[in-house]
Amino acid sequence: MRKRLFIILSLLITTCGFAMAQALIRGSVVSDSDGSPVIGATIVVDGTSKGTVTNGDGKFSITLPAGKKNVRISYIGFEPQTVAAKNGMKVKLLEAKNELAETIITGYGNFKKASFTGSAQSLKTDAMQDVPVISIADKLSGGVAGVSISQTSGAPGGTKSIRIRGMSSINAGNDPLIVVDGTPVQSGDANPFSGSYNDTGSDLLSTINPNDIESMTVIKDAAAASLYGSRAANGVIVITTKSGKAGKTKLSFRSDWGFSNMAINYRPTLGGDDRRALLSKGLENQAIYDLGMSAADAKAYAESKIDAYASMPKNGWTDWKDLLFRTGSHQNYQMSVTGGNTDTKFYASLAYNKQLGIAYDQGLERITGNANLQHSFGRFDLQVTTQLSRTRQDLANEGTSFTSPIMNYAWVQNPSSTPYNDDGTLNDGCGLFGVNPIFERDHSSDVYTFTKAFSTVKLTYNIWDNLKLSEKIAYDYFDGTEDVLWDKFSNNGGPGGVMQRDKLSYQQLNSQTQLTYEKTFGQHNVNVLLGFETENFVNSDNYVSGQKYPGQLYEFGNAAETNASSGYSSYRLTSYLGRIDYNYAGRYYIGASMRTDGTSKLSRDNRWGTFWSVSGAWRFIDEKFMAAVKDVLSDGKLRLSYGVNGTQPSDYYAYMNLYKYSNQNYNGMSGMGIVGIANPDLRWEKNKTWNIGLDLQFLHRISVTLDYYQRKTSDLIYNLPVSMTGGHYRYDGNAGAYVFTQPMNVGEMENKGFEMTVTSVNFDTKDFNWTTSLNLSHNSNKLTKLDGESQEIISGPMIHRVGEPYYSYYLYEYAGVDAQTGKPLYYINDGTDNARNTTTEIAQANKTIVGKHDPAIEGGLTNTLRYKFIDLSFTLTYSVGGEAFDYATWQHTDGGRYLYGGAVPASYDLSEMWTGPGDTNAKLPKFQYGSASTTASSRWLMPTDYLRLKSLTIGFSAPTSFISKLGLTKARAYFSGSNLLTWKSKDLVVDPEMSPSGIMTFETPAYRTFAFGVELDF
Repeated sequence: MRKRLFIILSLLITTCGFAMAQALIRGSVVSDSDGSPVIGATIVVDGTSKGTVTNGDGKFSITLPAGKKNVRISYIGFEPQTVAAKNGMKVKLLEAKNELAETIITGYGNFKKASFTGSAQSLKTDAMQDVPVISIADKLSGGVAGVSISQTSGAPGGTKSIRIRGMSSINAGNDPLIVVDGTPVQSGDANPFSGSYNDTGSDLLSTINPNDIESMTVIKDAAAASLYGSRAANGVIVITTKSGKAGKTKLSFRSDWGFSNMAINYRPTLGGDDRRALLSKGLENQAIYDLGMSAADAKAYAESKIDAYASMPKNGWTDWKDLLFRTGSHQNYQMSVTGGNTDTKFYASLAYNKQLGIAYDQGLERITGNANLQHSFGRFDLQVTTQLSRTRQDLANEGTSFTSPIMNYAWVQNPSSTPYNDDGTLNDGCGLFGVNPIFERDHSSDVYTFTKAFSTVKLTYNIWDNLKLSEKIAYDYFDGTEDVLWDKFSNNGGPGGVMQRDKLSYQQLNSQTQLTYEKTFGQHNVNVLLGFETENFVNSDNYVSGQKYPGQLYEFGNAAETNASSGYSSYRLTSYLGRIDYNYAGRYYIGASMRTDGTSKLSRDNRWGTFWSVSGAWRFIDEKFMAAVKDVLSDGKLRLSYGVNGTQPSDYYAYMNLYKYSNQNYNGMSGMGIVGIANPDLRWEKNKTWNIGLDLQFLHRISVTLDYYQRKTSDLIYNLPVSMTGGHYRYDGNAGAYVFTQPMNVGEMENKGFEMTVTSVNFDTKDFNWTTSLNLSHNSNKLTKLDGESQEIISGPMIHRVGEPYYSYYLYEYAGVDAQTGKPLYYINDGTDNARNTTTEIAQANKTIVGKHDPAIEGGLTNTLRYKFIDLSFTLTYSVGGEAFDYATWQHTDGGRYLYGGAVPASYDLSEMWTGPGDTNAKLPKFQYGSASTTASSRWLMPTDYLRLKSLTIGFSAPTSFISKLGLTKARAYFSGSNLLTWKSKDLVVDPEMSPSGIMTFETPAYRTFAFGVELDF
């Protein structure tokens, strides 16, 4: 008995001694930037393998062995820390200064890039906030690999085309889904007369103040995009606006002013003397080769005729570029306030922007307001946001309109034509078509005024142990009125005047219900989301026109003739979705998502579609076998994802037979017409994507991201032609006309390519910081199936052929100049051994694919530097390997009437032209009066290779010790510019940031903008 008692006492004493030698430590880990808890951070007792991780509130507990005093705390995206352990400790982790530390915001959760299994890139807008741009799309240019930004017009507020990893659809759209603060919103062109009276359009993204944006995340693969289902085939851009931060209330004011001009020498033309010399040579050649005159007689003949085409006005040659364009200007003002405490945070801003375009009738004036309120009480979190904007956009005709300033400068007018009479008054006609563009400018107008509002309310309830239920309601509203006036004195409106008004509005109501659960079990971390969403969209359009006005009061009640029409359309989308993400020890990751969408755009049998993705990642840097290289390779992760998402039809009612009464006349009587050709079998387009990626970090300074992807689109919606004998037709909203086609799921397309991003922290000291980021991408597009029967469709200078890029140029192949006749030579290209022989007879030559628009490589280079009180940042964008086609065929005649009556492109260099029989050095064919050839050949292809200084900012900050006496916490002055320099081939006569097809006529080029600004914080 005594022996047993002795043993028990000994064990108790030993146990007590062991317990007294250990210590139970409790604490928490938060982010130094905003105080939010760091979930899943690893806490390891220094010098041991004993560890734990933080829970959903960032808290932990760990037992400290005898003799151990320190713990090491680490988490992906933060700098690791070793600190003394003590009960109740609170550790603040500093965010790491490398690419793997950036936050990926998907709209359905936030992830550190180091733990993200998909392909996405986040772009902070801090460095770009000074760049003077209207649309937030410009901030993406050159900043994200695989993203291309192009435009049809560089005018203020013009619509941008955004492509992520190429195009994947023919008729259903290629623009990415835009998500603002977690809610999908309408995007693209909202101008009712776009393509009719202006090519500028009205970009809905230009209604957002760029300086209200905190970050933008571009989602490229299916890992996160599949949660957006039927709208995510073209990628997703998630925009996060600024929100309040706990702390002292801060008032900020910023303003900038500046001026603009053309970013390039757009379509240069010959001056008066050079044009006269060229046209005179053309008359000489006519006399020699058509009329059989001697050289001396031909010269005399040309001198007798030339004044009819190129006489010098009494006041000298007319500079139409100077008359039709001006130096643009802009002014911006913004004030914002932010602050709050741990329970309530707020942010609000008010901004005014005004920009005058380089054409006199182009401009934009915008007022925006933004408010964001967050409040926590009990187990609830409430967030309320609202964004408001009011915009006036002045537009000018572009393209091939007689009043287009671009076309008049580059083609219709010439140095011999004058807009003014001898007494200084404007004449009512001049140039090739007898229309005075300055007179027309004074008697025409196109003004679009629109209001945009986007508001959200979100309530989150923390049910238990990080199990949260949230409900969100979002309302997107747009209302615009465009007035187009051609008064009775104008060429378009004479003799009685024409007034047109289109009122366009839409409303979109979204609801989102989400249940989320995040839990850590030792080394196991689980994140689960379940959701239900609805979207209801309503669009209305009301048009009215009036003409034959007795006076100059152009309201519809005064018109002798009026016409009106209206339209109403709507669609609904209902969705169920789920996502689960799991990782073990921050090393092995796996995720899966699924979404089921039901849309009213399809028949009941095809209404529902299911989209899904699976993904995984391996952070191999934490494996034991990598220990030897950790001094050099500081982080490494392999990613893999595969998924399916889709695209809805762009037409709301393509599956239905539709009829219409308006304007349906039969034998002079009102009737009914079939305007919708039903296809009840119409289905979703399907996009199957896989992506493999590698994220590396060297020396804690250099981050490298590599991605290879492939996406295959099937069930492409293609508008197949149908017989017109049935008497029915379909209204194509994109074409703005009635067409004899029926939408069918028939095509297939493939995109594949690679991307690389390299980011380096070159210097990081107290006084000097310098980071560099380089990205490049390559995308290969191929049409793999057209309609199951046809192998190709020819569309103007383009061909859509199976096995080739969708944007392929199908032209005669130019082979130079025939030394004996001076005529253009073309390769025969008949598929035989004779194919590479040449001919001057176009009937003997055959068209072939001579190029494509898509570049081989494109990307950007960004540098950000700071030395004490001076900051500098700049971005270069580049593209190599693409081509564009000059579709201004009226100027391709080598001496036709349009050249003798209008401007002559500077590419007609007299010194490089054929001079006579036997001239083997000629680079250009014979120029001869009366030539009428407009052969679409590779001679008119333009290389789109370029390097552009897209943005540059240099700022100077005043010393804090000085400005604090004035009640300021920051005072900074800066210069900023966009599109400051462009290096390109002289053969590229249009702006390199062009429309997605590369077919160019007369478009407003991008602006070169200079801005000077100030920034004050109180």
